[in-house]
Amino acid sequence: MKLDISSLGNAIVDVQFRIREDFVSTLESMSIPKGSMTLIESRDQINLINLLKEKYGEPELSCGGAATNTIVAASNFGSKCHFSCKVRNDELGNFYLEDLNKNNVLHSKKVSESDLSTGQSVILVTPDAERTMCTYLGISNQLSELEVDEIAIKNSKYLFLEGYLVASESGLDACFKAIEIAKSSNTKIAISLSAAGIVETFRDQMNSLIKLGCDILFCNESEACAFSQNENVTEAEKSLRGVSKQHLVTLGKRGSVIWDGNKLQKIERFRAKAVDTNGAGDIFAGSVLHKVCKGYDLKSSAQFGNFAASKKVEKFGPRLSKEEYKTIYKEFS
Repeated sequence: MKLDISSLGNAIVDVQFRIREDFVSTLESMSIPKGSMTLIESRDQINLINLLKEKYGEPELSCGGAATNTIVAASNFGSKCHFSCKVRNDELGNFYLEDLNKNNVLHSKKVSESDLSTGQSVILVTPDAERTMCTYLGISNQLSELEVDEIAIKNSKYLFLEGYLVASESGLDACFKAIEIAKSSNTKIAISLSAAGIVETFRDQMNSLIKLGCDILFCNESEACAFSQNENVTEAEKSLRGVSKQHLVTLGKRGSVIWDGNKLQKIERFRAKAVDTNGAGDIFAGSVLHKVCKGYDLKSSAQFGNFAASKKVEKFGPRLSKEEYKTIYKEFS
């Protein structure tokens, strides 16, 4: 079966809380900076969830993970997608695979027996719509070459990899294998830097991954600056031209900038009343990849990405409903 996009990523269930601004100081005392993605241990995450439940009640659960959100968006816009991940044979793991089914995303349909649970990420959203993530990778941290689907990659136009995978030695090896397969079959490669903290902590691993070949690089301005080790986003963007054939840098309320291989272009934002920025970068990437796979140029693809992201931030949670994806597609068209 011919596919548009195949992907490899962490399978993470999002545990979402709306918090007040005064709780930020509590997070900082736990070495969790506002707006960051912090990797934490299972016991620390359980304690945090219990504390949050006492203050804010029961959370909202949804399937997340950066690559998953990207692929789900592309699938709901009409792309044929495949996703490889690792989940435990537990309630959350089965919930995760069923969610992929509901969103018409092909996958391996496997669950694993393990002492480690399916991964979870506590998502904390403040009134200014900023999201802070505290993630326990669980069994997802053991994703390896065994989860790489060679047939899916060979039959795809694009392979999409999330930068979070470099945090795991086996995950990085899986990325190396996936890229090797993609290059041998003329499947193009798209990579997301995922988070500034990941870039800073695993710089050598990220560099080794991107140097193997990158046709499209996705990042936001903080990630671009972290990767280039430059505080100025303009200079950071220039440095990216040497590591990827094309790249897109999202700038939040200021839209995005793209390098199409020949020139830099500013893509204007669409106005939105932001409620939750969680998942905005993921839907942007999914929208862009969908359009690129359909033959659109990078500029028009990025315009669609900005539009979709503007609709996402007006909703709570990492994703939209199937009907909302359809509405976005129709409204933009």
